[in-house]
Amino acid sequence: KEDKYALYFHCQTNLISTFKELFPKKFEFEGNRSIHLNVKDPIPNKELKVCISLALTYHLNKKRKR
Repeated sequence: KEDKYALYFHCQTNLISTFKELFPKKFEFEGNRSIHLNVKDPIPNKELKVCISLALTYHLNKKRKR
């Protein structure tokens, strides 16, 4: 779709379910794989920063929970 863009995450993590809990109405989700955004909407910088930070530290946080 030309009016959408997406961020993809590893589908064998719980990242998308975490994002759904944190931002249930902020993003469109596709399965456990991606966040879809509309090019016409303002970029949700604060929320995306949280999502990207969680993705980049996923394995570090997973090790801490053990």
